[in-house]
Amino acid sequence: MIDFDLSEAALLHLITYALEGVEGVRLASGRSVGDVFSGRRARAVKVTRDEDGVRVELALVAVYGKPLPALGEEVQRAVSESLRATAGIRVKAVDVTFSEVEPRDAS
Repeated sequence: MIDFDLSEAALLHLITYALEGVEGVRLASGRSVGDVFSGRRARAVKVTRDEDGVRVELALVAVYGKPLPALGEEVQRAVSESLRATAGIRVKAVDVTFSEVEPRDAS
């Protein structure tokens, strides 16, 4: 087995590429109301690594009209499969938070 490591930037790019294949979602940008009131800094992607694998936390914007539970499951599957297939990374969890829902024609 070849031993290698991925930079945080490379890992984030793999996650972003996986999301491009899921219609009806995009990474959230900016701060939510909850972030403003709590003083948290908004991060659309957070990855926590340990010896057992990674946990991915995503803040996403969904297109109105898509069933959110099914969309969340599709995102989880796409990210998990992408990280496993492209880098051999064991994904322990992909936590999805829909921070916004936008109209279909929003860009």
